[in-house]
Amino acid sequence: MASASPEITRCPPQRMAEALTLVLTDIAPSQRGDIARGLLKIDDPAELDNEPIYIALRGEQLCGAAWGQRQTGNIAMFWPPQLVPGEDEQTALRLTEAVVRVLDETAIEMTQALLPASDAAAAPVLQAVGFDHLAQLLYMSCEANRFPTDPPTASQLEFEPYSGAKRGRLMAIVERTYERTLDCVGLNGMRTISEVITGYQDTGVFRPENWRIVRRRGEDIGVLLLTDHPQARHWELMYMGLVPESRGSGCGAEITQYAKWLAGSAGVERIVLAVDAANMPALRMYRRTGFEIWDRRTVYVRFPEKLRG
Repeated sequence: MASASPEITRCPPQRMAEALTLVLTDIAPSQRGDIARGLLKIDDPAELDNEPIYIALRGEQLCGAAWGQRQTGNIAMFWPPQLVPGEDEQTALRLTEAVVRVLDETAIEMTQALLPASDAAAAPVLQAVGFDHLAQLLYMSCEANRFPTDPPTASQLEFEPYSGAKRGRLMAIVERTYERTLDCVGLNGMRTISEVITGYQDTGVFRPENWRIVRRRGEDIGVLLLTDHPQARHWELMYMGLVPESRGSGCGAEITQYAKWLAGSAGVERIVLAVDAANMPALRMYRRTGFEIWDRRTVYVRFPEKLRG
């Protein structure tokens, strides 16, 4: 254990790459590179200097780092502290406090953190600054060799392409799909539907033609929202939802097969998604349609307004 407390300071631009390498240790190298490149492309040094990345230093030696990544819609992703071997766990708490203090000052309304199953030590640190456990997410993928080569036939469903003129209609459908949902129920009502839709649009590369309004017998019954991650050569099924009266009818599986066919037509290598482990109907359906679990993360969320209230 280290004998003296390190200095906790905002990361200077010249150490940003080193800090990101440490703080993003727990994610796949390809994703790590995409995230780091996106941040380091910021041209304005002042803007980069304002990014809430904090580091722990002993002299000039980096011994810990944490990041509050601001995202569209007044929310943030908190990348929990990563420490070098032998560093005192108290350093993790001090780094976390420094980051959330800045996020609170900039009026961030919600911060989420995703912990790998192996990182049990981080949970008490998050809870100490007001994070609450939300859910366990299962990350699933389906490889291209399991994509259908032909579009679904004899379908009971219609897949209407989305356009910006249909935003209000899309919002109304999404709101209905949240009724009695089993996915991350603790988030219900915490963000407006407009904020949710904007967040989906700002994930990956938004292509309106990959968003569909799902109809059956002339009525809107659900949505399919896919986004492109071209550098990783995969698509993400960000959201697939059905209104309550259409659940349990086989529509979910048909929509998922349609999503796989679209992905295959675009030549991507896989589709990925995340599902709440408590949502057993969805989990069973995704498994039946060729998806397999490749990672698990525990989700924690923090609402500053809730803490102040």
